[in-house]
Amino acid sequence: MGDGAPQTEFWSERLGYRPVRHQDLDLFADFLGDEETTRYLIVPRAHTRAEAAALLDRWASQHDGTIGMYTVLEGDRPVGWVGYVRRALKWGDELELGWSIRLDDWGHGYATEAALALRPLGPDRVIHLIHPANERSIQVAERLGAVLERTTTLRGNPVNVYVSPRVAPDS
Repeated sequence: MGDGAPQTEFWSERLGYRPVRHQDLDLFADFLGDEETTRYLIVPRAHTRAEAAALLDRWASQHDGTIGMYTVLEGDRPVGWVGYVRRALKWGDELELGWSIRLDDWGHGYATEAALALRPLGPDRVIHLIHPANERSIQVAERLGAVLERTTTLRGNPVNVYVSPRVAPDS
């Protein structure tokens, strides 16, 4: 990993990563249907199962073998989703590395470990779109060595745009 070579499934210290697939829908729909887990997303509200299915299928179709969203596993148990999403923003096209961890799995370092594992797969410039009140995600971005580049709004909601180096400090 780290050379940009296409991956299908791979492991970091504790976690496994596989490209998202439609079979993840039940857990993903539960995640997106929860007000607590969605309050800091770009669309900060609970989503319907149909919305979850459409997003999951879009992510699956956009995965190029390396750049894309991954289901994060501890053993064979999904704990969340981490990966790359292409974004057309008002200042230009960007590649975002984002993370969403299931509520029961918060506080175990999964987002940080997964983001550190996937960050070297991306290009030199990668952004993280984070709601200003999402302290946990800001901490993950900072562990990646990300710096706040700008503040903006997306879909009427405040967003901080962080930019991280390809290799995190102390990694």
